Amino acid sequence: MYKIVVLEKIEMTEAQKNRLNALGNVEFFNSSDEAQSKERVKDADVAVIDWIDPNSFLESMKKPSLLALMSTGYDWINIKGARAGNISVSNVPGYATEAVAEHIIGLMFAVARKTVIGDANIRKGRKEKGCLRGVELSGRRAGIIGLGKIGCRVAKILACFGMEVVAFDSNQKNILGIKIIALDELLQTSDAVFVTCSATESAKNMLTTEKLELMKPSAILLATTWGVVELGAITQVLKNKRIFGAGFDVSIEGGDIILPDEFIELENVVLTPHIGYNTEEAKTRQVDICISNIEKYLKGSPENIVN
Repeated sequence: MYKIVVLEKIEMTEAQKNRLNALGNVEFFNSSDEAQSKERVKDADVAVIDWIDPNSFLESMKKPSLLALMSTGYDWINIKGARAGNISVSNVPGYATEAVAEHIIGLMFAVARKTVIGDANIRKGRKEKGCLRGVELSGRRAGIIGLGKIGCRVAKILACFGMEVVAFDSNQKNILGIKIIALDELLQTSDAVFVTCSATESAKNMLTTEKLELMKPSAILLATTWGVVELGAITQVLKNKRIFGAGFDVSIEGGDIILPDEFIELENVVLTPHIGYNTEEAKTRQVDICISNIEKYLKGSPENIVN
């Protein structure tokens, strides 16, 4: 019988737990430190993780075995080491496409209509008429940086609002109905710029002061990918009101990103704490895909293997 260890607390429905239990002997743990992880994976055919860093226990894993991630990204994992150790690594692509697309568009409207400031004013008893003038988006140009699943879904939704959609993608994709243009042209001509590309090394801090100053004074910048926009640059651009405003779903994990006070205090930026992916529906899909990966691996037809 196969042994499966879930090394940390992962929300599952009873139906999902039953589905996993049907695959073998499953042990569920609320948490596992480094020493516990090494001990728990050594005779397991499958180890399931969400936020735990697996690099410290990869060498302790049974060979062969599966490291089943609950995430789409895997850039923090020693993929080469896992491959050399005959350990397969699976991820869960696309589970939050709809959630993230809807969230970044929600940020656009919050910035455009100054919703957060209005909410704060009402709570403070300020009810002046005619204040907080916003902008309309219908008929405007939206520029999308990165045409992956999320970028394409954002484009489809924006078209329903009557926006013209253009895009920049490093892989020069050809998507029906979306005009591909150069990055500088996108920044110069777009009324709303959406950063939906992956935070790869080549994309890191891609939007510098020089790039951001190409944007229209009336433009809005939105991002659910943290690290593509240079933090110091966007802080100064917003502070000097070089653009209308910005919205970010800020990555807060790891403690290595410190937001300066002058950025946090800006009224023309809307911030959310990395919640774009976090919906009930996305969570259900996330677990379902992870379990499906395990099922297919154990049946000899692995899917979503990243190494």
